[in-house]
This record gives sequence, C-alpha cells and structure tokens, in this order.
Amino acid sequence: MKLTLAVLLFLSVCVPSFGQKDSVEHQKIYFVKPKIELTAGVGLTVASFFGFRQLDKVAHLSKEDILKLNPNDLNSFDRPIAFKNPANFPSAEKSSDLFLNMSIISPALLMLDKNIRKDWVDLLSMYMMTHAVDNALYFGAAYSIRRPRPLTYNPNLTAEEKMGDGRSNSFFSGHVSFSSTATFFLAKVYTDYHQIKGLKRIGLFTLAAIPPALVGYYRTEAGKHFKSDVITGFVSGAICGILVPEFHRRLQQKKNLTFQPIYSPQFGGVAATLAF
Repeated sequence: MKLTLAVLLFLSVCVPSFGQKDSVEHQKIYFVKPKIELTAGVGLTVASFFGFRQLDKVAHLSKEDILKLNPNDLNSFDRPIAFKNPANFPSAEKSSDLFLNMSIISPALLMLDKNIRKDWVDLLSMYMMTHAVDNALYFGAAYSIRRPRPLTYNPNLTAEEKMGDGRSNSFFSGHVSFSSTATFFLAKVYTDYHQIKGLKRIGLFTLAAIPPALVGYYRTEAGKHFKSDVITGFVSGAICGILVPEFHRRLQQKKNLTFQPIYSPQFGGVAATLAF
C-alpha cells in the first residue's frame, strides 16, 4: 500500500496530552547554565580589573603628545566639551561615579519580586555574563582606538595637568556603557517575567535610560568623554543589557519546544509540542 506523506504541525498550548505543565509550577524564562556562566562571568570580571589597570598605562600621553593637540581639530559636535570649566571636574566625576554605582546594583531590585527571586542564581549568572560581553566590547574599542580625553584639549589646564596615564582612552565611555548594561538588563528581565508589552514596556525602558544618561552628562562635565563617546557607550550597554537576556530567553523557548515523529499506515509527519 502506497503511503501518503504529510507534515503535520501540532501546536499544543492548552492541551494536557501534549505536555502542558502544571500551572502552579514555577516556569523559567531563561535557559542558563550557572556552573559555566557564573564561573566564566566572575573570572572575566576579575580579569577586567587587571585590564583596566593595563589600559591606563597604554593610554599614557606625554607632554609632547599634549602640545600637538588642538581643540579646533575636533568635530563641531564634540568640540564644546573641550572647553568645560575645570573647577567643576571633581564634583562632576563624583556624581558620575555615584550614578554608575547605583546603576550597577539596580538589578538587585528584581529580588523584591518573589517569583523572579526564585531564579536568582540564573539571573546572577546571566548578569555577570552580560557585563562580560559589554567589557569585551569596551576593551576592544578602548585598546584599539587612541582618542585623547576632552580635558587634554582644554586651554584652561596646563600641559602637566593634561599629561599622564589614562588620557587617551576616551572612546567609548565605559562608565556609561556599564551603567546602561545594568539598567537595561533590569528592565528587560522585569518585562520578560511579567510579559509587559506596548507602552508600558516602552515606559520602563525609558526609565532605564535615565541613570546612564545622567552618568554620561557628568562624564562630559568632568572632561572625561566627548558626547559621541557617551552616546556610543549608551548604545553598547543597552544592546548588551537587552540581547544577552533575549538570547537566553530564546534558548529556553527552544528547550520547551519538542518534536516527535508521527507514523501510521495512512500518513507520516511531525508533531510539535510547546510546553508552557
């Protein structure tokens, strides 16, 4: 008897016979391997500490280097930052550090949610990996692009005040990038768990943009970064804070989606089961 072949796609959403899980059971949003990701994330974070110290040495500018710099050579968008008042530098730098530190610890707010905190090990692992990815992007740019900081162009500073370590690693802003990574991670995870869509989701991500924006503002006021450095850092961090959790979310979706071959004398095919 000749078999008729057909491809059957069964999407079981609410049918128990196709593997629906108990609605009371806690459902994971992300597929994470803590033993691997937490270990790697912590290891890379520790390594980055030494990376920052080495970067400062690599980003050294001598007096001869400083004397070659001319603010008129800067593009019109960034040029005004080279003329910020040096008297405001110390307070602006303190403010940028404050908002950075607040941003870094902000994902701890997720633990106030009793459903989310059940996955705290997974989320900590994923958070560490998110920063590891962001650090990789930052170091890739900062080590390869030798852009002098705005203060090195400032005519109100002496050559001696402009020279030294950590003077040519302006691009891009690590402070802003790290802050953006943290706050967008917070918004992404919260909206994923609560399935928040539309305007509410947009509103939460808008709130997430405020702390890194403040960090960026004070970094420019401190003469540390140009506006383009800040914008690039913001975008880099936001991308990491969103895409790393999204990658883990899709891995979990694939894990929940299973395929089973179906065969009978009348037809053959595949049944797909999506467990919620």
